[in-house]
Amino acid sequence: MFLMVTVSVVTVYAYNHQDSSDVTQYMNVRDQSEDYDHLFDNYNFKSFTIEFEPDVFDSMIANMQDHFDIYGDYIDNTMYPVNFTYQDNYGSITVLEVGFRTSSSTSRNLPRTIDWRDRYVYHQTSFQLQFNETFEYLDNTNIYQILKTREVFNLEQLNFEYSQIYDGDYDEAMISEAFSQYLYREAGLIVSNASYGIVYLKIGEELISYGFFTVVEPIDSEFLKANFRSDKALEYGDLYKVTDIQGEGALREDYEDMLGVDGDTFRYTYSLRNNTLDGTRINHDAFIDFIEAVNEYDYFLGNYEKIIDYDMFARYLAIAFLIGNSDDIRYNYNNYYIYFDVYTSVATIIPFDLDASLGFGKHLDLSGNYGVDYNIGYNLDDVSPLVDDFFRTLALVTMYQEYLVQFIEDFFNYQTFLAMYLDAKSLYENILVSEGHLGNKVFSTRNLEWYFTEKTSSVLEQIQ
Repeated sequence: MFLMVTVSVVTVYAYNHQDSSDVTQYMNVRDQSEDYDHLFDNYNFKSFTIEFEPDVFDSMIANMQDHFDIYGDYIDNTMYPVNFTYQDNYGSITVLEVGFRTSSSTSRNLPRTIDWRDRYVYHQTSFQLQFNETFEYLDNTNIYQILKTREVFNLEQLNFEYSQIYDGDYDEAMISEAFSQYLYREAGLIVSNASYGIVYLKIGEELISYGFFTVVEPIDSEFLKANFRSDKALEYGDLYKVTDIQGEGALREDYEDMLGVDGDTFRYTYSLRNNTLDGTRINHDAFIDFIEAVNEYDYFLGNYEKIIDYDMFARYLAIAFLIGNSDDIRYNYNNYYIYFDVYTSVATIIPFDLDASLGFGKHLDLSGNYGVDYNIGYNLDDVSPLVDDFFRTLALVTMYQEYLVQFIEDFFNYQTFLAMYLDAKSLYENILVSEGHLGNKVFSTRNLEWYFTEKTSSVLEQIQ
């Protein structure tokens, strides 16, 4: 049985908003690299408490509903002030005046509704914490400058994703997304770190046991600093987030109306995430050159090493196929970033949002067999030009198939998953049940042993 360590020391990064005379108390003097390691240690129990003033929570619900009434969705990205406490086996951290907003697109919903008896009903939804939010502080004050550069866990923000529901069922394995992130890292991909923990919402004096969440490192400027080289001026290349928010992110030549910098009420399929010149950037040369290159196969064939990190892309396609991620660039033209090297403009593909994986989620297999029998190339008539280029190039296909075999031999197996799953179950299940948390509380391996076995057999038979 898991025994949670009693907290002996609490570190406060910021104190009462009404008294900001001693701005040094807003500074972070902890060893954040150690905090980062603890945060993404899957064998370390973690809990997160998000504390709202009641009127702030009420305002968030009202604004999200107003957004739905106008736009037909709850994608209101307004930041709201909360206090945040993180607790693990090593102690506790409290951070005041953190930005909070709900996140995701298709799975975002109201955190609270009212039932037919006029009672509050709480619902899990994905959310984001912004540690360097400044709210109403004036930009010429010391406190503004300190908060604007504040990090926690060496991160400016942190993403939380709840256990998804498809066709009325929870993913009872609970750790599918975090384990998929682990597999991408084992495959040598540049990808977010991910772990999991229990979340509580505190609204005034009311404490809501909010459930089990996957915690994901954001892909942002800090991620670029940690994983890519900069130029002599410490600048980085362009980073684009690709989703299906305004059309398919298939990298075809009809990109013009889908490319740009997001505004308050409009989001682009190809969304520039850095170097935006405060939202005024209109030059996208690296991206446009990339689109033109992948839409001309003869040019791609002779120059692919100058266009894309092809080794990384081969690894990406291999592990994505093994986990059955059907909501990615190959199958759904969705959920990836493109980073262009600051010197060469060579593209690197970075995956994100891996909840549709390991025999669960938005699979496109009409037979209902979770993609285990998919062709190891691709099975779409209208494939992305980049994917088509790749699978028309013999040297790249050979590399891809070699990675499929290598990953199966090295780490893609049920035993690896089961070890991580059993540790998570022992850490969290009893607390989820005893405290009556929202969402799924009881862990299950569902069809995973079958999935790993069938997927592996199918891949090796096709290669042989």
